[in-house]
Amino acid sequence: MGAIIFICIFVIILTVVSIRFLDVKISNIELVDRGLYTVITEKGPINVSQDDILRIERAFTNTAITGTTVELDRIYTIKGFIYITSLDPFYKTGLQLIDSVDLEGKPIWIRSNSSKATESEQSWNQLLNTNLRTVQPFNYAIGTPSKLSSLVFSVLSLQYLALIIGGLALVILIFPLRLVTQMPAQPFIQEDQEDSSSEEVIGAVAK
Repeated sequence: MGAIIFICIFVIILTVVSIRFLDVKISNIELVDRGLYTVITEKGPINVSQDDILRIERAFTNTAITGTTVELDRIYTIKGFIYITSLDPFYKTGLQLIDSVDLEGKPIWIRSNSSKATESEQSWNQLLNTNLRTVQPFNYAIGTPSKLSSLVFSVLSLQYLALIIGGLALVILIFPLRLVTQMPAQPFIQEDQEDSSSEEVIGAVAK
């Protein structure tokens, strides 16, 4: 089990490095025309319109040094996802792209004809799950060549598999150890009981 855990850790590290290597960086976002934007990537420019956006995710975190709030936005499109933060120099243009479709500033925005306010919580959760399955084929950085997109999914699948196997191996390795550490306590208890009973017998004989 220990060897399996070390192998899984090595595979996870290797997949993380591979994803970093396959990731396509964004250098700028430019407004070309009304509703049309150009995303400048390492692999070339990609045009994105409002109709190409499928899902928007907003999250917030604090920087470790200054403690300032940083907004993290991920825009899923039919050409891959766009990842921007409030620290990027092109953040204002990216935020303009988000606001052009998400007028309410929702934490999660999805393309739908109906709003969250007019739906029940159960139907909205079903809509979220359905939308996640819809954007799954586009879960790669925008600008990634089509030949490398399948490789990205393979690396991600290998990472998830290593996490599952490593977690199961860790549970199997730890659970028997707990049983072993609890078992030796019973003979000591029995020995203490036998010693106390023998002392009582000796005391009774002495009297």
